[in-house]
Amino acid sequence: MDTELLLTFLTVAQSGGISAAARILHRSQPTITERLQRLSDMVGEPIYIRSGRGIVLTPAGESLISTARRMRDVTNEFEDVVLRRQRLQSGILRIAATNTVASYFLPQRLASFQKIYPDIDIHLRGGVTDWKDISIPDWDLFFLEGGVDIEALPSYYLITPWMQDEIVTIFPVGHPLLQKKTIRLEDLMSYPLIWRERTSGIRRSVEQIFSSERLAPKQSIEVTGVEAVGTAVEAGLGIGFVTAAALKHRKEWRVSARRIPYPDGIKWTLYLARPQSIYQSIAMQKFLSHMDV
Repeated sequence: MDTELLLTFLTVAQSGGISAAARILHRSQPTITERLQRLSDMVGEPIYIRSGRGIVLTPAGESLISTARRMRDVTNEFEDVVLRRQRLQSGILRIAATNTVASYFLPQRLASFQKIYPDIDIHLRGGVTDWKDISIPDWDLFFLEGGVDIEALPSYYLITPWMQDEIVTIFPVGHPLLQKKTIRLEDLMSYPLIWRERTSGIRRSVEQIFSSERLAPKQSIEVTGVEAVGTAVEAGLGIGFVTAAALKHRKEWRVSARRIPYPDGIKWTLYLARPQSIYQSIAMQKFLSHMDV
């Protein structure tokens, strides 16, 4: 079915004649007549008869009016949706991220994006500790603490480094090691450590450093989330590891931070999983451009 035939017929019926419809649609009268003939051929009988300079609808033509009006309404709605999306006056962006990324790396970036594009709805799910617990097709972008965290991504998704941060070691105020000018990794072995959950990218990065130095640290307590690490260390339960970005935003923590191993510390890479460009919505393209990705 060619929707243009039905919409042309509706214009003719509402304007009362072929010449009037031609002016409204900016088409020639022969073009309008040809469209009406094609529609009549599809129906199998005449849909109008000429009456003076106008037309009169046949019963077959009358039966098409309600359908043609619904077709017009749906077409207008479709054009409005397309136009709004092209102008970024509507759209949805669904983002899933780990606790650390959602809490410390995305909020300001999302806020600045929404100031520019206030009509784009952003759905953010943070605190993801196991990607098997979420429905991958329900989300558009994934911010990870490791490059291979998601196993069920569609084949057209790409996982690329997004940004790099530093992992710092935090101590309770007054901890004995803070008296040392330089604290070595092996110095930590005599004290209990606070560990994030096993799926944490921070934990894996720290464990790789210990493994490369053939060190087997003592595990004192395992918690979930950056905030829990800070709370446990502040309470004096042990030594912990957090991202520098988190520490910058948690100035209320009563802890002391050190870069270990000195002087370079531990670098930490965050990753972004996104569809290839041909599969990206306009809203997603604008967001990724805003993020300088």
